[in-house]
Formats: sequence, C-alpha cells, structure tokens
Amino acid sequence: MSTNNGTIYSSEYREKDATDCISDNKALEQEIDLAAGLALPVQSSNSYRSRSRSPSLPQPRADSDAEEPTEPKIQSRSNDLSWDGPNDVDDPHNWPFWKKMYLLNSVGLLCFTATLGTSIISGGIVEIQQNYSVSATASYLSVSLYILGLALGPTLGAPISEVFGRKVVYLITLPLSMCISVGSALSPTFAGHLICRFLAALFGSPVLAVSAGTIADVFTPLEQGIALAYFCATGPFMGPSVGPVVGGYIAKAKNWQWTIWLNLMTSGATLILLLFIPESYMPVILKRRALRRGENLPPKLPMRVALKKVAIITLIRPIKMLLFDPIVSSLSIYSSFVFAVLMGFFEAIPYIFIKTYHFTIPESGLVFIGVGAGISLSVPIHYLVQRIFYDNKARAMFERGDKPAAEWRLYSAFIGAVLLPSSLFWVGWSAKPEVHWIVPALGTVPFGCSLALLFFSITTFLVDCYGPLLGASALAANNLLRYLIAAAFPLFTRIMYENLGIAWASSLLGFIGLALLPLSFLIYRFGAEWRLVGLRNLGV
Repeated sequence: MSTNNGTIYSSEYREKDATDCISDNKALEQEIDLAAGLALPVQSSNSYRSRSRSPSLPQPRADSDAEEPTEPKIQSRSNDLSWDGPNDVDDPHNWPFWKKMYLLNSVGLLCFTATLGTSIISGGIVEIQQNYSVSATASYLSVSLYILGLALGPTLGAPISEVFGRKVVYLITLPLSMCISVGSALSPTFAGHLICRFLAALFGSPVLAVSAGTIADVFTPLEQGIALAYFCATGPFMGPSVGPVVGGYIAKAKNWQWTIWLNLMTSGATLILLLFIPESYMPVILKRRALRRGENLPPKLPMRVALKKVAIITLIRPIKMLLFDPIVSSLSIYSSFVFAVLMGFFEAIPYIFIKTYHFTIPESGLVFIGVGAGISLSVPIHYLVQRIFYDNKARAMFERGDKPAAEWRLYSAFIGAVLLPSSLFWVGWSAKPEVHWIVPALGTVPFGCSLALLFFSITTFLVDCYGPLLGASALAANNLLRYLIAAAFPLFTRIMYENLGIAWASSLLGFIGLALLPLSFLIYRFGAEWRLVGLRNLGV
C-alpha cells in the first residue's frame, strides 16, 4: 500500500486503473484522429508530445533506477505530424501570455452571453405572463426551455470542434443563436417564443463544451486549475448572476423584450472579438502547417466515420458513464443539484424578498450581487488551495516523470461542500421581517462561493482522473445532467416555497446539500477503487 497525503492507493488498483485508462485513451484517440484525417502517429512514451499532453491519470511509479526521459529526435517521416520540439512557437502552450488571455477572455465572454440568457429574462417574467396571457408557472418555461437548450447544444458543437477546430464552432453557432433570439423577442405567440428560446440556447451553448477544450489546448496541466477558475468565475457562472441584477431594471424602464436586446448587444460585441482569436486545437494547427510546408498528410477516412467516432465521446459514452460509472454519476448528481439550486433562485430570491421585505422585482434582482461576489471570491480561495495543496506536489511529480493523484484536485470541493448547506440554512432561517434584509442577502455569498469551488474541483478532477478522451466524456455527462435537472427547478421552486414556507423550503435544499457533503471526502479516500469499478462496468 502507498499513501499520498491522506489518499491511500493499492498498487494493484493504481496499475490496473492507469494501464486500462491510458490504453483506452491512446487507442480511441488514434482511431478518431485517423477517421478525421488529423491523425498524429503515436510516438514513443519519452517524446515531447507524449510527456506534455499525456492523460493526467494516477500512473504506476517509475522504478528508482529507471532512466530519465530524454529529449526526442524529430522524426523524419513526411506524414509524422508533430511539434518541432518543446519550444515550437505554433504550440499554444508556448504562446505569449497576452495571446492566451485574449483567447481565454474572448471565449469566457461568449460563455457569459450564452448563460446570461438563462436569467436576464427573469426580470420580465411578469410582463411575459401578461403579454401572452399564461400562468406564472408557464411563463417560467421561457427560462426552463432555454436551460434545456444549454443541455443539448454541446452535443452538437463538440464533435464539430474535434474535426474542424474550436474557432469554427464559435463563429458559426453564435450568429445562428443571435438570429433566433430576435425571433424569441418578436414572436406573436407564446409557443413561438418558447421554440425560439430553446433553439437560441441550443445553438449558443456549444461553447460550454468546446471552451474546456480550448483551455486544455492553451494551458499546461499546472496552469489549467487557476485558468479554469478565472474562466468560470468571469464567464459561465457570472452570466446567471448578473442577469437578474440588470434584467429587472431594463424590463421596468423599457419592456421584457429589451432583456433580449441587451443580450444580443453583448453577443455582437463578443462576435467581433471572436473574429481575431487564433485556432488552438493541435491536430488542426499541425494539419494546416503541414499543408503550408507541402508535407504528406495521414490517410483520411470518410467524414461520416469521423463524426460517428467523436459522437461516442460526446453522447454515447457520457450516457453510459452516467449509468455505470459511480464517480461520474455521483459527482454529476452533486454538481447538478448545486447548479439547479442557482436556477431555482431565479424564482426563490424574488419570492423571499418581495414577500418578506416588500422589495420590487428590480430590487430583488440586486440580491444576486451576493451570488456574483461569492463566485468572484472563490477564485482567490481556489488559487490559494491550489498553491498550498497541489502545485508544489504536482510539480515535483511531473519532474520525476510521474503523475499527481487526481484526488488532489478535490481540496477546494471540501470547502464548497461545507459552504453549500450552511448558506441555504442561512438564507432560509434569517429571512424574517424582524431581521434586516442584508442578513439573508449576505447568505447568498457563501452559496456562490460553494457553487464555483465545487465546479472547479469536479471539472479538474474528472479530467485528471480519466484523461483527455474519457475525461471529455465525463465532462459531457456532467454538463448534460446538470442542465437537464436545472431546467426543471424553475417550474416548481415557487410552488415549493409557497407550500413549505421560506424557512423549510430552503431547509429541504439544505438537507439535500448536507446529505451530499461527504461525497467529495469519500471520493478522495476511495476514488481509485471506484474508478476501477466504473471502468470495468464500461468495458474499458
């Protein structure tokens, strides 16, 4: 038995786990790349490409007398596409900092605009209800169907990005989403409005999956943790938090349609930025460079075969992992619950503060500043946790040619797991007329912090745990379930609060969070064993 800072692994489990996962990842990666005509011939395990982009899995320790990796010689075969050494200027890992940040911020803004649509319209829900003569519950279908579109859209964009690259997905899907959003604002019927809302999200959401690939393309494993934290805090999580803050006042000053117009304005500004971003996907960069150099390309199979193979990663395997992999299914349920509570807050927060403190709808939207503040606060917390508990240990293991344990990514989740139920109990039991409104409003800060910390840890853990391809399937599974469950919450949250009362409705959510609290600690302790069970169930 070997112990790594509290995480105990059986050598049998570690060798079996790592060997099976790496074998599957390499075989499947080669198969897909060949089908797409973008294949990179497998190089030796000591090659620059293998060492810098190999699956981040717990791997068997090297023998003490093993030879140190040596820098490879560039192979001369004309169809061997690879970087020209570790300092290749075309390698996104070697791009200057400003170039990386321009790409990260541009894609982050795209995620912001996509998720802003979930909540900005909540400020105009009452007007939508009156305009289309529908019930209060039916009016929230505008939110729920948009969230449902966010769940399904990534399954369209991810396969395309793996064949044609990241940039083409961004430049095609955003204009389509913008055009359809115009229809949702101008539709004379409620059914037409709902269809357009769903389709706008469907075509606007591929970035939620493809952006993770962009981060992996550009940042090294040691940089990815903080890059992901910054990206999520300023992009996909900040959108739902900012929407209610501005949506209520815009709807009051103009009308509900202006919530969509404002979203379109941010989308238009984002589109201009996206025109100038570089392509970051390695196979596409190498293929284009090979064509410029007049080099031979690997054999190309029909595009139908390529898309079929990639669909295994983005749709078929994610569903299997949700059903048969205990780590993926449990963590997906956990993150889905947290995100669903955020979506439910679009109804719960206005209900709490209008009923208890007689806020107006725009004033109740200001409470979401607390959620945004908590998300922003999570970035320095996650950074400190990474520096203290992960970076130094991981760097030392990388230098030895070893891989750090994926479970080391879960330290931030420990904090988030405690903050989640605490914040829900805080909001529920402090929302009373005799208690100042700032007290329950401050309770949303630890909720936003817990939401982000859990997401940071779960995302990086899944990638480190399963490697690039299985990790992509695990993230796709997590994303699919997260948005499917979140789509349902706005439809019953208000009814739940009306029937149970503010304190006990919030407590019900808090008790669920309390029941889920031990999960990250259990995976930290038993992750290797559970991972092996999942891989066996998947037949890997």
